[in-house]
Amino acid sequence: MARQLRGPLHPDKDDTEEECVQEEDGDRDSEFVDAEELCSGGIQAGSLPGRARVSIPDELTKEQCPVRGRFPLLGPWWRVKVRVVKPVRSKIYQAQGFPSYFLQSDMSPPHQKNICSLFLKECGYERRDEFLKWVERVSSYEKLNFENLPDTLRRFDREPGEKNKGTPTENEQDVRRLPVEESFPFVCVMTALKFPKVMEFLPTLFPRHFRRLIGSSSEEVLQRIEEALGTHPWKLGFRRVTYRQMKLLSCEASWTAFSQCPSLLQLMTPLQKNALVVYAKLRQTCREDGHTCVEVEALTSAVAQNMSFQEACESLEFMKDLDVVTYEKDCVFLSELYQAEQGIASSICDLINRPPWHLQVDVKKVLASISSGKPEDSRRAEAAEGSEPDGMGLAQGESVADPQDGGDHVRIDGDHEMSADICDVPLDQDQVVALEMICAKAVTVLSGKGGCGKTTIVSHLFKHVEQLEEKEVQQACKDFELDGDASEEWLAFPKQSPAAVDKAIDVLLTAPTGKAASLLRQKTDLPAYTLYQVILDSYPVLNLATCCRMFLRLLRQEGVPLN
Repeated sequence: MARQLRGPLHPDKDDTEEECVQEEDGDRDSEFVDAEELCSGGIQAGSLPGRARVSIPDELTKEQCPVRGRFPLLGPWWRVKVRVVKPVRSKIYQAQGFPSYFLQSDMSPPHQKNICSLFLKECGYERRDEFLKWVERVSSYEKLNFENLPDTLRRFDREPGEKNKGTPTENEQDVRRLPVEESFPFVCVMTALKFPKVMEFLPTLFPRHFRRLIGSSSEEVLQRIEEALGTHPWKLGFRRVTYRQMKLLSCEASWTAFSQCPSLLQLMTPLQKNALVVYAKLRQTCREDGHTCVEVEALTSAVAQNMSFQEACESLEFMKDLDVVTYEKDCVFLSELYQAEQGIASSICDLINRPPWHLQVDVKKVLASISSGKPEDSRRAEAAEGSEPDGMGLAQGESVADPQDGGDHVRIDGDHEMSADICDVPLDQDQVVALEMICAKAVTVLSGKGGCGKTTIVSHLFKHVEQLEEKEVQQACKDFELDGDASEEWLAFPKQSPAAVDKAIDVLLTAPTGKAASLLRQKTDLPAYTLYQVILDSYPVLNLATCCRMFLRLLRQEGVPLN
């Protein structure tokens, strides 16, 4: 049975905190972060805190309760409120969700000395023992608390001794900050004094942002969050709003998280609550079904148990005014997904409208090499074995470059035999059409079920193009070597290494996923990466639309034609 515990937070000395890990959870989905947001200096999400075992003396029952859960902050100077449940046949409670934090600011007797000592140890204060003796001699801890601790430390650091029993002067208060004040535990305590609502609600609302927020010392951001929690907590439920007003990246509180904070729900109007419910259902549907939009009728039906049709429509209008959603015909989009989709479409149209490229490749020859089960190199090697050796074979194997020929530019002895073989090999007409489109268009979309040959035909095509380029270079070298009028400098020129020949043409393959890129790399022996890696490896969280726009902008600046 679930219950709520309130009391001081005592870490278990025998328990070691687990490593913070990025776990999959229901509220975590693919992030669409625009370049503007990424470069704005906003606070990004971190990992969930590791699980730890703590002891909480319940203030109501006085029971010493061992609890295991995710506690982003530890220390006996914190009081927590957390919901727990005890599994059957277990002596340890399991925390449900995240705790709320409250600072024990008064350090009241009889434990104030121990709390102060543990706190300064956690902060890494080297003169802790000297300071504690000085405080005991000066005031016997009667007036020591977290509010005056910074001034007390400065007094001790500036003029330690009996003469500093009095109240510090203004000049003493204005001295520079001590190194201990920059430590994370010290910053957290000072944040709790200024922003108590942040400490109470943010561990539940923003579990991945909480530690970075309180440790960032960004008082302006924390002040805005504190004000929102006190007046308009619904704003924290929409990432578009939290970014515009608080510079938080991909940060929003889920409806489930709000449901664990009844005092915040009391500050919301029915319209704001309904908007959060509709928004949660819209995000869930887009994530689970892979859509960028949902039909209005389907969305309103999905939330019919929570509100009427009219209330759902009013909620959508409310979110539209906030630029959280966008309408198009009878569909409602999440604004960030709509912008990403429009950006991708615009970039692809830009590519399509540019002058087309032309790969001079005989696609039937490529497909024939696939169907025969032999690469073209081995076919040509077999053809070469039947030719005359030395001079005769070389004369018959001279390349013929025909600018009017629509097939491959380089033809080697035995090609006429392979052309005859092509007629005997049954070809898949869909694959023929697909390769012809790839050779003629800058943008081609291949679709088909698994195993139909999409990766195979693409990999063979570009391997074929690479071989043509390599053989053209090799044939040109042979022609120059056989030229009687060639200069001595050319004849003395060192031959290219195989590695140099291999780099005669650079082919870079991209794929939408890492698995697909790995498959392309294995089948082609060519470099293959994901779109994110190719376009902007330093910023893997950029969305595809942003990558396309930045890539096209770069090409225009460099004057590179896409043909």
